[in-house]
Amino acid sequence: MFAMDKKFDEKELSLCDECESEYYTQTSKMSSLCPQCAHVLYGYENCLHEFHNSRCVKCFWNGNIPKKLNNID
Repeated sequence: MFAMDKKFDEKELSLCDECESEYYTQTSKMSSLCPQCAHVLYGYENCLHEFHNSRCVKCFWNGNIPKKLNNID
């Protein structure tokens, strides 16, 4: 039986400070914002979301948008 040094299928999760959605940490350019909030608030490149079971399969964002972001043009 062989032991694996690192599991490549495990992804670290973070909680977005703005929308409070969990997201895969490595998918965002900002350490405390999901890719969606980082995009809307600061213009960073967004994830090309693909939803399955109410979660993006690429970044794990759940689609939450806080009210204050709805007022940004």
